[in-house]
Amino acid sequence: MSNELRNKLHELQELSNNAPDPQTRAIIEALRLQTAILNERLFRIELQMAGLAKRQSGSGATPEPSESAVA
Repeated sequence: MSNELRNKLHELQELSNNAPDPQTRAIIEALRLQTAILNERLFRIELQMAGLAKRQSGSGATPEPSESAVA
């Protein structure tokens, strides 16, 4: 997780802690949790891509564009 994202998540936590009412607190907390989940998913994708690139460079193969990358 980048320091910038870590700081933003911390800021959202502070906003949630200082929210004027329970509804606002719940919305901010939901945003914070969704942001953290998306970050974890992006990190896993980056790891998978790095592993794929490493395997392909080891085999001398060039990556083919996937259908999802073209769309």
